[in-house]
Amino acid sequence: MDVREDDLVLRPDFRVGSAILAAIAVAAAAIVAAILIGDAPTVFAPIVGGVFAVLFLFVLGSLLRARIVLTQHELVLRGPFSAQHKPRAHIAEVIRARITAPRGATNGNLFVLDESRSLVLRIPADAYRREDLDLLVTTLDVPCSGPSSPINPKKFAETYPGILTKVEQHPYRLALATAAIIVTTLLAVLLVSLAAA
Repeated sequence: MDVREDDLVLRPDFRVGSAILAAIAVAAAAIVAAILIGDAPTVFAPIVGGVFAVLFLFVLGSLLRARIVLTQHELVLRGPFSAQHKPRAHIAEVIRARITAPRGATNGNLFVLDESRSLVLRIPADAYRREDLDLLVTTLDVPCSGPSSPINPKKFAETYPGILTKVEQHPYRLALATAAIIVTTLLAVLLVSLAAA
């Protein structure tokens, strides 16, 4: 994609990305040090260090490559490995919302909708500065609405049907299903090992 001088290009907030990178580095150092100092086998230190290194590189790549580009003809959301191109002519409305997650965390989002109120593009708002997103909404020049305070997924789905996935609307069901699969797998392994003994 060629970026022209008159295109609006928004990059992730470097302060947020730097804080995440610093947290990953501190966590990696603390866990690897605990492994080396403690009773755990030292072979786990490079494994844990490698996992954190991959995570660090992924976040760094996201920070460097991710961006939102608004041209005369399209809106592009670029991630670390791919880009979503959506025709600007299809954009009819923007909804700004902070969706609550389990344990009280909230995730900021811009939901870009078409004339039938179907989702065109979902932009993770927490990665970008609020002023930049305000500029994007102003430049799109379409109606913008949304709840004034954080809203839970179920209530958001009732107010704006068809935008959130079923998994997002019921996060505890996914957690319970995942836990059930893990417990079932562990029990099966235990039973097989007891039968083999």
